[in-house]
Amino acid sequence: WRMIQDNLLSVGDLDPLGRHQQGNQSKISSQPGKRRSLVQIALLAENVQLQTELATYGIATQTPQELEAIQVRQASDLTDLYAHIGSNASLGLTGRPQRRLRSLTTSRFFKIQGETVVFLPSFLDSRQFYLTLDYHFLVAQIKGELAYICRHWYDLGRPAVILLLTHKMFELGDSQSLDQSPLLGLMKQLRDGDSDGTPVQLGTVQQLMLTAKIERVAPPAIFQFEQQSIQQVAQAQHSLKFNLAENWPLSQTQEFRLECETNVDLLMRTLRESTNLYEQIGLLENLARLNGLNFEFVMGDATRVTVRELLTEVYENAAETELWTVIRRAAGLLQKIDMGLSDAVTDIVICQKQISVGKSYTEESLITEPMSHDDIMAKMQQFCSEDVRDLALTQEILIYLSVLLKTNPTLFDGLLTLRVGYLILLITSAIAAEKELSQAEAYEVLMQLSPFDVKSRLLQVLEGYSGYNQTLFQRESLPLRQQNGIEWSILPEAIAQATDEPAPISNSWRLQRQQDGMLNLIPEAFYPNVWQVLHHCKGLTIGDKLERRNCLDSELLLSDTTPEEKDFALRVDHLLNKISAPEYRQLNVEALAEVAAITQQNSNFQVEGTIVLDVLIGHAVRIFWLEQGNRENQYHEEKSAAWQAFYETPPRTCAQYIAKALQFLTELGSTV
Repeated sequence: WRMIQDNLLSVGDLDPLGRHQQGNQSKISSQPGKRRSLVQIALLAENVQLQTELATYGIATQTPQELEAIQVRQASDLTDLYAHIGSNASLGLTGRPQRRLRSLTTSRFFKIQGETVVFLPSFLDSRQFYLTLDYHFLVAQIKGELAYICRHWYDLGRPAVILLLTHKMFELGDSQSLDQSPLLGLMKQLRDGDSDGTPVQLGTVQQLMLTAKIERVAPPAIFQFEQQSIQQVAQAQHSLKFNLAENWPLSQTQEFRLECETNVDLLMRTLRESTNLYEQIGLLENLARLNGLNFEFVMGDATRVTVRELLTEVYENAAETELWTVIRRAAGLLQKIDMGLSDAVTDIVICQKQISVGKSYTEESLITEPMSHDDIMAKMQQFCSEDVRDLALTQEILIYLSVLLKTNPTLFDGLLTLRVGYLILLITSAIAAEKELSQAEAYEVLMQLSPFDVKSRLLQVLEGYSGYNQTLFQRESLPLRQQNGIEWSILPEAIAQATDEPAPISNSWRLQRQQDGMLNLIPEAFYPNVWQVLHHCKGLTIGDKLERRNCLDSELLLSDTTPEEKDFALRVDHLLNKISAPEYRQLNVEALAEVAAITQQNSNFQVEGTIVLDVLIGHAVRIFWLEQGNRENQYHEEKSAAWQAFYETPPRTCAQYIAKALQFLTELGSTV
């Protein structure tokens, strides 16, 4: 303080960012009529054609090529630059951690190695995540970021936002021409100096530089940007064939055969000739599973490419045509993460809610505190379903939940744990009831919806939560053609003939099931018995109930295979092996054995629908838990404990409750 009084130090020397003024400025900016930071915006058109079209509506733009002395780069380049600053291999210093940069960081000019550089905001980079490919989110995101910058800018100079506009951005949604685009409406607002109350000013990049914040960054002398600037980026080279007229979804049988194919040479040959994005993404997913994302091979033009590069190409082609199911699948395979995911999780947690990702009812699947992007992704990878699209959809749901918690918190009254997997199931159930589809078919419809439509469906489910719970319950029913005369007290032969229940390893049936599941132990005549079950239903779903490739279609398999046929056994084995948890895999084997025993004893047992093992086992766990004296209205919060307890039941008890669950679902079907 004495040095400041003696003019030896200034306040700016101690606090060059002016953080001591934030409290006062935030109070001032929140008061009506008080001045806030004016956000400067420079609009860049991707080419002269778009520039000319926008000029007819009074929107002045520049092209990147007009900025000869100023480099325009993606925000990811700035992330790489910051990662090099402070790094020193000899001292073991890694430099700044790689993290997504927010708009406050990119809204300035940079002097780097004698060059003037501006960076595009990362939220508009659809290569990172796809939400802004939906025009609803694109417009809302731009408005939201401008308001955020206006409220929180405390640096010297004005914030300067560079927006790169493309033809595709104006064609999103149902817009048939530029004048119908919602984005054009936003551009007109910006031209008029206001964006929903946020003061803005358009200008050229050179004009913005006169009043903008300029930051000097001194990277190591050897540093070079890995990517070219926007001005230098050449037309992308395409390795895959693409024909818009030949894009159609594959059938369930085609997808299953593709999933089971292990001949890498055949997969590559098919990929070289394919023009269908749905087929291409399926082929690439299989190649990634077999050889990894960095697997390199030669395409038709003798160019060596990796699976990762081809997935990126499919992602971009799907983005052009707004094929959301392909976009989500590619995003899941490439492990794309939305920039706002960590913030969304934090917002949910500070509202005293906890999050459960995936369909697992374990403590490990819960998120109870703020987490980094990487930690959230790791948890999702561990607990989300086998369908890679679930990784992307889970991120969407988390982001929507954080928004709805702020705008409509009463929707979440009584919900302590937000179970993302269950919410997806409720949305799927609502679509299934509305369109008279199976759960798996409805899930495919869900994946084809735009992000905005998914958000609307989520809001609809939250508004009628209890009603949709009941709808889901009823959708899981199994109507019987004949209810009378069914003998339910049947056990599999191996269990029924055993006089004593053998002791499990370490006195734990869960550990015993883990071991049996890892060894793929199955009862005698297991596969023929499963084949016979198909005579009594329309199909069997083993594993994730929303994955249509997991369904054994009775009509198809009974006509194409025999009970002892190896191909049928391999198909069942393939579905069982897709279940990652060995103890749950073994539980599926036990459930199939019990269902087979019941159908063998009751020749008149005929289910109108598909027997879904996920549903059957889930109800067995619920009935078991309630019969232990627990209350039904607390079951959702106690599911983890219920499943742990059920895993510890001996096979005889498990079979009995599988039978009770099957009886319950058939009786429920008679009341629907």
